[in-house]
Amino acid sequence: MSDTWIRYDVTRDGAVHTITLDKAPGNVIDIALCEQLRPAIADAAASPRGKVLVLRGAGKHFSFGASVEEHLRETAPAMLGALGGVIRDLIGFPYPTVVGVQGSCLGGGLELVLACGIVIAEESATLASPEIQLGVLPPAATALLAGRAAEDVLLTGRSFTAAEARDIGIVNVLAPSGELGTTVEGFVEKHFVPRSPLSLRLATKAVRDLTRGELVRRLEEAERIYLEELLPTHDGVEGIQAFLDKRPPEWKNA
Repeated sequence: MSDTWIRYDVTRDGAVHTITLDKAPGNVIDIALCEQLRPAIADAAASPRGKVLVLRGAGKHFSFGASVEEHLRETAPAMLGALGGVIRDLIGFPYPTVVGVQGSCLGGGLELVLACGIVIAEESATLASPEIQLGVLPPAATALLAGRAAEDVLLTGRSFTAAEARDIGIVNVLAPSGELGTTVEGFVEKHFVPRSPLSLRLATKAVRDLTRGELVRRLEEAERIYLEELLPTHDGVEGIQAFLDKRPPEWKNA
């Protein structure tokens, strides 16, 4: 592999598996990155000593989101399939998952965050699902968010501070600015490293099995709406093309 855009580290005698997105400048999630993520997630899932999977983003930002270019009509099905595969891997992961968020966490980056169990965000982080501003929808976020939070996040596309995201149930723990790494490490060390890997797996199964099937069903339906109802329309690609052309979109409601 000529280009490697993730780092995968195993520490604490196999207990802590850390995957770091490392694709400068903003850890943009494209098909190629997803193809590197999935084997790393699978390797961590297969570890008999694994107690927690930690997902991080290198640099100043967790992720600027999914590749805009790959949302054009000819590549959108492959992009949704690639990212959807990663999302399914995370929501089906057999033991606890923790994600650390700093800087901007947008679009597909937020979808990765929502697929994890515990979200620790730096106080200065901002989170958003801005797809509606480009005339499209985020299938995974649509499936993973619920209730009034979903209406606000998905239909406005506005940005949320980490504290606001905590108030609507997206973020679990706030980290002081500049201390995300130590906060994540401390949380993992306190709550997961001392535990039995067997017990963590069975508890995770008990917690997630009740909802996993419904989440997958919702994800499949959101993907279908995107591919079959939105993508063939003018507006379904106009916002993307306008963004790439650096011009205002010309909506036709068709």
